[in-house]
Amino acid sequence: MFTYLALISPPVAPAIDVFGPVLDQDEEAVLSTGMHYSRQYGGDGCYQKADLLIVGRPAVMAAGFAISAAVNHRRKVAARREAQVRWRDHQHVQVIATTDRLLCSTDKGWFSAWYENVTEFYPDLQSWSVTLGFEPGVAPLRLSGPPAPMICLWAATCLLGERWANDPRLNALVHCVGGNTASRLAGNGSS
Repeated sequence: MFTYLALISPPVAPAIDVFGPVLDQDEEAVLSTGMHYSRQYGGDGCYQKADLLIVGRPAVMAAGFAISAAVNHRRKVAARREAQVRWRDHQHVQVIATTDRLLCSTDKGWFSAWYENVTEFYPDLQSWSVTLGFEPGVAPLRLSGPPAPMICLWAATCLLGERWANDPRLNALVHCVGGNTASRLAGNGSS
């Protein structure tokens, strides 16, 4: 399995076979697992106005305008709520870690998080999650679940190279020398 000593140098892991996504010529898959997936973004804040045209007695017209105003107010409040930036698109996905990217099989198809496009890396080993930020216009990606320590370890080695061992957020991985790092983090390994 992976150890600190093996990963302090450029990542080398046994390749696995994956079926479905087509990998680049020199790209190899090293891990395939299920994780919780979400993206962080806001809606556009638009809503469809209700324009009721009621002709009749003044009381009926006033009631129609009042109903129209109430409907529009509710739609406006809902649109404002939808415009707030939050974690969305929650789903369980298959994640494939390769030498070049993380692939996520979402409801909308395969999403590729190329390591070269990652601008922010936030591992959170305590909550078993990792968040990746990208260039403006691309929503941040959060993966969470028990396999997160292994995804954090692999992504850190691909993104940071040897510097990953000095990242204080990854101290738990640095101290897990030998054995299965993920099971040690989960409390299932022996010291």
